[in-house]
Amino acid sequence: MVEAPVALSLWQKAWQKPTVRWGSWLSLLIVLAGVYSPFLANEMALVWWGPQGLSFPLLADLFNRWSFPKYYDVYFNLAAIMLPFLLLAGWLLRHRYSLGRRVVGGGCAILVVGSLCLVPVIPSPSGLQAVWRHRLTSTEVVTAPRDNVMAIFAPITFSAMTLVPGQVLKPPLSVDLSSGRRFWLGTDSAGKDVAAQLLAGARISLTVGLVATGLSLAIGLLIGAISGYFGGWIDLALQRVVEIMMCFPTFILILVIVAMLGRDIIIIMVVIGLTSWAGTARLVRGEFLAQSVRDYVVAGQTLGLGSVRIMFRHIMPNALTPLLITATFSIAGAVTSESGLSFVGLGDPTVASWGMLLEQGRQNIQYGWLIWCPGIMVFALVSALNLIGNGLREAIDAAAE
Repeated sequence: MVEAPVALSLWQKAWQKPTVRWGSWLSLLIVLAGVYSPFLANEMALVWWGPQGLSFPLLADLFNRWSFPKYYDVYFNLAAIMLPFLLLAGWLLRHRYSLGRRVVGGGCAILVVGSLCLVPVIPSPSGLQAVWRHRLTSTEVVTAPRDNVMAIFAPITFSAMTLVPGQVLKPPLSVDLSSGRRFWLGTDSAGKDVAAQLLAGARISLTVGLVATGLSLAIGLLIGAISGYFGGWIDLALQRVVEIMMCFPTFILILVIVAMLGRDIIIIMVVIGLTSWAGTARLVRGEFLAQSVRDYVVAGQTLGLGSVRIMFRHIMPNALTPLLITATFSIAGAVTSESGLSFVGLGDPTVASWGMLLEQGRQNIQYGWLIWCPGIMVFALVSALNLIGNGLREAIDAAAE
């Protein structure tokens, strides 16, 4: 069997390019901002030392479904807690497992534990009251005796969904006179802190990008693999379906489906994934057509191996490298699509996203911070992903030569 391209060596070649390094560091910064957004923007105390002793209110509140009602928040909050331990475990196991296996193992651990956290359990009202009965917020520092209280708060003392009365469309660096807290990037038309929404919006963009891209890659990989391996009338029929999907204007199709089914963020992610797989299917089909005539495939067929085993055990590893490049561009495209939907008023109004801020900026064009702040974030993430994708593509082209 022909050995699959080594992703790590490809990444090492791409890492030599300054643009890939800058894109990677910028992407990592946005990912960390999204993962640790509750620790960076929240009105709840990180550490509280009062008459009742030392407590960590925000840590206790991370898995409170009333504070974090969206499912993806469970995985992000869990990642924020587990990341230091996963980094330590990865460093200790660096000589036993490759970097790719450690990254995949850490991601799977977060997914498994997060899914277990979502399993419904028998509620215990008394226990819940013991944990959630008191939310220690920054406003309590103003009213509590200073000699009896010591508290540490996030740099931004507002959460993304906090409505501050009387603080509508305040400019950057303005101060809430009632509490003395500062709005570093101003407020929106509802009185919410823009900086807090930018941090929370990173979670939305990353979730939409990963889920939609994962769904489109799965569909495109399955259809492209079947089409390229079997050929004949199967290939002919599937390619007509692919061509029909490619003929539709994707964004218009997304607009129509979201308008019909609703504006929930889950629906938006699924719709983007279900309408953006055609290009991936074409790419996978080409790779399978090239690989299906190789000697190791003919040898497997001669030995009587099943088609499914040959396709997904032997051919697919050799076709994964181009998909890595496609994935980076697909994530960028999904982020842009979600921002575009929100910009035209079809985004999820119950979440803080960069597109929703842009939509408010469109309605309040004279308040420039509502346009520049989210616009710069969208531009930064999309540019970083495109830089990484271009670097990987150039590395593959150099290796092919």
